[in-house]
Amino acid sequence: MTTEHINHGDIVRFADEQVNLKREYAQKYREQVNRLREKLEEHIKNNPDTQLRRMLLSGSLAKGTSLKRLNDIDVALYVKQDNPPEDMPEFIAWLVDTLRNLYPNMDPSQITPQQYSVCISFRGSGLDVDVVPISYNGNEQWDGYLYSASTGNWLMTNIDKHIKFIRKRKENNPTHYVQIIRLVKYWVKKSRKIMIILSLSLS
Repeated sequence: MTTEHINHGDIVRFADEQVNLKREYAQKYREQVNRLREKLEEHIKNNPDTQLRRMLLSGSLAKGTSLKRLNDIDVALYVKQDNPPEDMPEFIAWLVDTLRNLYPNMDPSQITPQQYSVCISFRGSGLDVDVVPISYNGNEQWDGYLYSASTGNWLMTNIDKHIKFIRKRKENNPTHYVQIIRLVKYWVKKSRKIMIILSLSLS
């Protein structure tokens, strides 16, 4: 009896069929975010004193590490403030009203508050855009503060540097670097589901 081993070609096919987000879908989702960004840029041009300063695609779609089953897109929204807000629910409520005014063609039910962000839902694609506010004091490097749900604190971050970090490593290893990240993410996601099933069956 011949023992068959999983080879590199098997992994490539599995990744293409089960793991990776197809390029055409990724492009479609980026175009949806770009329409949001264009509207914001027009608003900033016409209202230079607005607190909204910049919208930037972030998360896995920006880094090219998205999995096939992509339910939402992370977008960073820079809000100019001297200091991060202390009352998060009040801040999110203000942001919801601001975005509803910014995108009047959307039904208000498409722009809804989350605990630490705002969700914009596209009815056509069924995709959700998770708008995460970055408290930004106007520095040229675009450093800002992101609220951490795990610590309850505002943490300094820089989305541009995150994306640059990934892109530099993709340039050095354009084929395998991102694929390894996707496979690990897929495995972690599957492992969590298995652990939940096991815990429920043993309880």
